[in-house]
Amino acid sequence: MARRYDSKTTIFSPEGRLYQVEYAMEAISHAGTCLGIMADDGVLLAAEKRNVHKLLDDSVLNEKIYRLSNNISCTVAGITSDANVLINHLRWWAANYRLRFGEEMPVEQLVQELCNEKQRFTQRGGKRPFGVSLLYAGWDKHYGYQLYQSDPSGNYTGWKATCIGNNHAAAVSLLKQEYKEQSLEDAKKLAIKVLWKTLDVKLASEKIEMAVLKRKDGKTVLEELTDKELETLIAEHEKKEKEAETMAEKMPTPSDQTELAFLRLLERTKKLCDNVETNAHKIQAAAGQLEALLNKMHELNKAESNELVQYTRELNQLRIISQVAMQKSTENKLQQIERIPKLFPLLNGGGKEVEEKEEETGEQLQSSNEIRLKNKTIYEQELRDELFHRTHQDKKEIKHDEMQEQMANELLSLTRSLKENMKVAGNVIKDDNQRLVRMQQQVDSNEERLSAESVRLARHAYKCGFDCMLVFIVFFIFVSFIWMVLVMKIFPKKVYVPTVTPPPVQMPHSHAHGHVHGEL
Repeated sequence: MARRYDSKTTIFSPEGRLYQVEYAMEAISHAGTCLGIMADDGVLLAAEKRNVHKLLDDSVLNEKIYRLSNNISCTVAGITSDANVLINHLRWWAANYRLRFGEEMPVEQLVQELCNEKQRFTQRGGKRPFGVSLLYAGWDKHYGYQLYQSDPSGNYTGWKATCIGNNHAAAVSLLKQEYKEQSLEDAKKLAIKVLWKTLDVKLASEKIEMAVLKRKDGKTVLEELTDKELETLIAEHEKKEKEAETMAEKMPTPSDQTELAFLRLLERTKKLCDNVETNAHKIQAAAGQLEALLNKMHELNKAESNELVQYTRELNQLRIISQVAMQKSTENKLQQIERIPKLFPLLNGGGKEVEEKEEETGEQLQSSNEIRLKNKTIYEQELRDELFHRTHQDKKEIKHDEMQEQMANELLSLTRSLKENMKVAGNVIKDDNQRLVRMQQQVDSNEERLSAESVRLARHAYKCGFDCMLVFIVFFIFVSFIWMVLVMKIFPKKVYVPTVTPPPVQMPHSHAHGHVHGEL
């Protein structure tokens, strides 16, 4: 279904998403890593350089950190050609503001201006969003040092530390753990640490670019770190990593770690015994985890036998306590609690090691006798309450209990009916959604058929108009011809023929006279 909505930036999907904008953000996640960290005395920008080649001319478009004005700089992640266009826009806006007002443009105002331009490209047909995200670092007299980040949708946010590009989620998670109010020197070390852990290649001075924006002599300056300074920072971090690896090798063996985990969980479980009735299920679940750890210790076979026996007894005690808490009758609870051993022997052999482990974790095991006596006292008190108080309840209390029970039953029935109604409503909503999907599909198909039919009708109308025009012309010619013929028949053209009189013939008079008489 997504294919019908990802061809244009101006079409929303049924889920309210703009797929082309999301595709632009996805392109950024495959770009080089860029991060920014705000410190007390400045802002640090660091970026990964991927176009590292010995034949590449460093003086031509090899920068990843750009100066926009005297007080603002930025770094980019995404499509480089899009970034160059936006950088030119930013520089022009900053210079125009300085020319008009005689002071540097505020950081947030410049960021907002570019985000408005980005957002316009998500509403125009035939345009695609800019596939680039920017980190802005700047200083102004209004808010001091600032760090902003903008994305292709036109949204921008302010940060204390953030990252964009490849592996940005892991970098942000590490920054969240390690960031604190610090100086620029600490920010440099933190940036090296984040890049060390998130880059896909080994960290080197020629593969990263780092700069700090700070105030110096009343002016905002951007200082780029040299390769030598970067190599020094990387060497210091490598030394710390090696020291950490050495310390990790000196950590306890897996068996010691398992035993420490067992002791910590055992202590936390015993603390749950202060309120056994409420935490009975938690105690039972913790007993299962303790049993798994105890079995693992048996498999490793590192702990001494008397320690394992003591741990097993502690585990059995917790199991009995959870079983006692689940008993409904107080008499049964007292019978079950008598099964708990009254005294556990102290740990022999290896006791010093266990004490050292307890000191390391800062936890102390609670006495088993205290737990046993405490629970026994609680259950005896409950039994006395049942014997001396509950049998002498007056009628009002009994009636009150009955009313509460009735109200509980009514609430239960209302809850069930509400659950059924919610289920029915969910089914109705599901059917409506399916019906809407089918209607949307029908609308799409009808729209396609309507467009095809409109094209066919337009062609037919054009053809009919042409045919009518041709018939009209033929008819006009025919009528004109008939009219001409009729006019020629009704009004014939007169032809003038000149009359020629022959000359008289002279004859003799007698002959002529006789001839005339003969004719008569």
